[in-house]
Amino acid sequence: MVLQQVPGLAVALVAGGFTILGVLLKIAYDAVIAGQEAKRAKLTWLAEDRRSAYEAFLDSVDRQRISNLALRALLKEAHAGRMEISDEEQATVPPSAMGDMVNSLGQIRRLARVYSVITSAEAIVRLFGDMASASRAALDQPGPNDEVTWFLLQRFTDERVDEFIHYYREDLGLGRPSGAPKRWPIVDLERPVPLAESEQILRSRIPRRKDDPGTQQ
Repeated sequence: MVLQQVPGLAVALVAGGFTILGVLLKIAYDAVIAGQEAKRAKLTWLAEDRRSAYEAFLDSVDRQRISNLALRALLKEAHAGRMEISDEEQATVPPSAMGDMVNSLGQIRRLARVYSVITSAEAIVRLFGDMASASRAALDQPGPNDEVTWFLLQRFTDERVDEFIHYYREDLGLGRPSGAPKRWPIVDLERPVPLAESEQILRSRIPRRKDDPGTQQ
C-alpha cells in the first residue's frame, strides 16, 4: 500500500488528523465557553435589571409614605376645625408616587424569578390603595376607628416591605447578612390569623367609593 511504501506520508497524515481533531475540539470548546459566558452575561444583565426594578419599587414606596404622611397631617388639621387649606400648604405635599410604584410592579412581574417577590409587591400596592380609601373615608365620614385603621395599615405595610426585601435578596442570590436570622428581615410574629387574611379583614371594613382603588376587579 502507498502508506506502507511511504512511511513519512503515513506519519504526516496521522499527525495532520490529530491536528484537525485538535482544532475541531478547540472550536467546540471555545463555542461551549462562549455560550457559557453569554449565558452568564445575560444572567448578570437580568440580575442588574431585577435589582434596578426592586430598588425603584422600594424608592416609590418610601416616597408614597412621605406623601401620605403630609396628607395625613392636613387631614388632622381639617378634623381639628380648619375649614380651608391654603394653596401654599397643599403645594408642600410631595407628589404621589403611585404611578411609579405601579410601573415598577409591572417590571417586577416581568423580571422576577421568585414568585414571592411579585406577591409581596402586589400586597404593598393593595395596601396603599387601602390607605387612599381610608383617608377619603376619614375625610368624608370621620369615625372612632380611623386611627386604628391607619395604624394597622402602616404595620401591615412594614411587614410586607420586610417580606419583599427578604425575597428579593433571595432572588438576587444575596442571601441574608452574616449572623442574621434565617428569614431576615422578616419577623415571625404569632398572630391569630395569617397576614393576608388580616389585610383582607381590615380591607373589608374600610368604606369605599366606586372610584376608590380596589373597588373594581
